[in-house]
Amino acid sequence: MKKVLILSLATLFSIGCGSAAQQANAPSNQNTGAVKSNDSAIVSSHSSEAGKTVSLPSSDKPVSSSTESPMARPIDVAEMTADIEKAEQAFKKNSKAKEDLAKAYFVRATALTSAAQYRAALGDYRKGLKLNPNDEEARKMHDQILSIFKSIGREPPKEGEEPKPLPFKKES
Repeated sequence: MKKVLILSLATLFSIGCGSAAQQANAPSNQNTGAVKSNDSAIVSSHSSEAGKTVSLPSSDKPVSSSTESPMARPIDVAEMTADIEKAEQAFKKNSKAKEDLAKAYFVRATALTSAAQYRAALGDYRKGLKLNPNDEEARKMHDQILSIFKSIGREPPKEGEEPKPLPFKKES
């Protein structure tokens, strides 16, 4: 199961980000939804107005809508987040509960990885591994996400700067 998840993760991430890189190299007169910044084209997979050229601020921080994988989809992590909060409270009262807190982070990280929310998942893997650095499966997934970022020439978020999971709207 974990091998399938890892292979799926690698494939989805490289396909999604690879196609964005190809679009970024497309001529600027095509209707690609490209954004001009410092003589390079950046493609936003979340652009609702394809073909419109917009100037980006010259800051080094990426625009959040263009940093997430184009394959990312919102999922309901409310229950998992509540489990993390409950485990955090238990850990504050009893330091022996740190493995439970780490496990709660790993559960949400795995769900976020399956939803292609790699940057948010990386944050949960990092938090969990600080609590339980001996979890081999979590370490493998953490390292896999980092190697995917490296293989496509993109920087992963710095520790502590990972985004929150994408907002999920429950259907009525």
